[in-house]
Amino acid sequence: VLFRSTKAPREQSSSTNPGYAAFQHYANSNRWAEAALKRLKSWKFTTIGGWSDYAALQQCRDADLAFIPVLAVGMSCGVPWRDMWDTNIIAQMHQIARDQILPLRDDSRMLGYYSDNEMGWWNATLFKMTLEQAPTSGQRQRLMQLLRETYHTNWSKLLKDFEPEGVGSFDELDQRGMLFLRPGSHGIRTYRHFLSLMAERYYSLVRDLIHQYDPRGLVLGDRYQSFYYPEVARASASSVDAVSMNLNAAWNDGTYPRFYLDTLHALSGRPVIVSEFYMAAQQNRSGDKNDSSTFPTVTTQEERAAGFRNTALALLRTPYVVGADWFQYYDEPTHGRNDGEDYNFGLVDIQDKPYELLTAAARALNLVAIKNGQQPARPDASLGVPPAPHDPLGQFTIRLALKDWDRERGFVKPVSEFAVADLYVCWNEKAVYLGLYAQDIVEENYYRDKIVPEMDRAEWIISTGETNKPIRFRLGPGAPPVCDKPGVRIANLSREYMNTRAIAAVEMPAAWFGKKRFKAGDTIEFDSTFFTHCRADRVEWKGEYTLRN
Repeated sequence: VLFRSTKAPREQSSSTNPGYAAFQHYANSNRWAEAALKRLKSWKFTTIGGWSDYAALQQCRDADLAFIPVLAVGMSCGVPWRDMWDTNIIAQMHQIARDQILPLRDDSRMLGYYSDNEMGWWNATLFKMTLEQAPTSGQRQRLMQLLRETYHTNWSKLLKDFEPEGVGSFDELDQRGMLFLRPGSHGIRTYRHFLSLMAERYYSLVRDLIHQYDPRGLVLGDRYQSFYYPEVARASASSVDAVSMNLNAAWNDGTYPRFYLDTLHALSGRPVIVSEFYMAAQQNRSGDKNDSSTFPTVTTQEERAAGFRNTALALLRTPYVVGADWFQYYDEPTHGRNDGEDYNFGLVDIQDKPYELLTAAARALNLVAIKNGQQPARPDASLGVPPAPHDPLGQFTIRLALKDWDRERGFVKPVSEFAVADLYVCWNEKAVYLGLYAQDIVEENYYRDKIVPEMDRAEWIISTGETNKPIRFRLGPGAPPVCDKPGVRIANLSREYMNTRAIAAVEMPAAWFGKKRFKAGDTIEFDSTFFTHCRADRVEWKGEYTLRN
C-alpha cells in the first residue's frame, strides 16, 4: 500500500480552526519525519505518496519507504487549458520539472513521478478556452485545422453540429468567435476528437520533460479525478509507465463499480496505481464534520476500518493494480482546510494520536501473500440472479443507492468493449430489478444557454422479449427521469459528483416477462443499452439468466 503524508507548517496553525501541527509534538521536522516513518513501517505502509514533505523525509536516510511526488508540471502552468505549443509555457514546465526532479532523482527510494493531479480534462471547457486563445496560438490553430478537416471547410456542414457566436465563416472563425454544441447533433464526436489530440500532446510533453531530467524515472500518470474520458486514457498509453486515478468509492462500504479500473486498464494497456483512496467517519477526535463534499463517510471508526479493508483487499486482488496511496496521514482541520474540505481522512487525528482500528486494519494486511496468492474468479449473474434486498429502490441517495444489492453475484457482464457502466440484476417474486451505475460526464459549457436539452440527456433502453416494445428512459442532470412507458417505477440520481454519474434502478414486473410471479429456477431474458450524454459512449448487455435463491 502506498501512502500520502505531509506536515503542517507553524503559520498554518490556528486557534479558531485547529489543525495538525507537527511543531506542537516534535522538536523539529527531522524528529517528526523519523516518528512518522517509524509509524508507517509498523502499519505496513511502504511508500510515501503525492504532496509529501520530501525535504524532511529525505533526511531519514535509513528509512526505506519509496517516494512518489506530484510534479504539477501542467496544472502550475495552466496546461492543458493554455497553449501547449507556446514556448514560454513549455519553458515554465521545464523549470518546474527541473526544480523538483533534480533534488530527488538520485535518491534510491524515488519510485517515479505523477505529472499532475485531478485536472479533470473537461472537454467542453478545453474546447471553449482554446477558441478564446489568440489566432497565433498553436493550440487554437490545431483546433481550426481539425474543424476544417472534419467538415471539409464547408461552413454549412459545421452548422449541423455547432451554433456559432459572432462569426459566419471559417475565415472569420480563424480570427475570433465561439462555437456551441447544437442539440441533437453529432458534434460531440468533434469535441472528443479534439480532446484526444490535446491529451496526446500533453502526455508526450510530460514524458519528454521527466525523462530529460531523470532518464530512468517512471512516468506514473496524472491522477484522474475519479472519472476519466476514454479518449484521454487511451492517449496516455504510449507515454506513461502506469496510469493513475484517485478513487472515490461509490459506496460507503469502500466498494466501487467494476468498470472504473477494468476499463481504465484496458484503454491504456498499462498497470494502474490508485493514487488516492480514503474513508471518513462522523465519529472522530478532530471534530471534522465531513460535510463539504461527497466523499465516502460512515458513522463509526469500526465501519471506517472495514471500508478501508474492503477497498485495500479489492485492489490487492486486482492483478493490474500495482499500488494504492492512502489519503492522508492526519485529519483535516476541524473547520476545514482553505477550500472548505473538512474530512476525517487521517491515520492520526489533529493531536497526532493514531486511529487504532484503522492502523490495525492496515497492519493486519499481508500485502505480499494476498498480492501473490491465486485469486478466485469473481461471480456474476451468469451463475444465477441473486434475490433482491427488501426495498431495491429505497435509500436512493449518494453512497447508498444500490448499496444493499448483491453487486457481485448480480453483476451483468457487458458485451461492449471499454464499458463505462455497470449493470446489476436481482429479483423477488413480483419483479426483476435492474440497477445502473454509469460514468456520464456532462458539461453545461457545451451549450449556449448552459442548459442540457432533453434530447442530449443519457438514454437507457431495456427490452424484455422479441414481442415487447423496448422501454426508453432519459436520465442525467437537468430534469427528473423520463420514461416512455406509463407507470414504470424508477429511481434516479443526477447532478452527483460534478455531473459525472448516472445512477438508476428500475422495477420490471413479472408480467413483462409473461409471468404472474417469479420463483427460483425461472429464466429471464433481457437486453439493455446505455448511451451517455450526447451518445458519446455506448454500453450493451444481453443474455438469459436463471433466478436463484
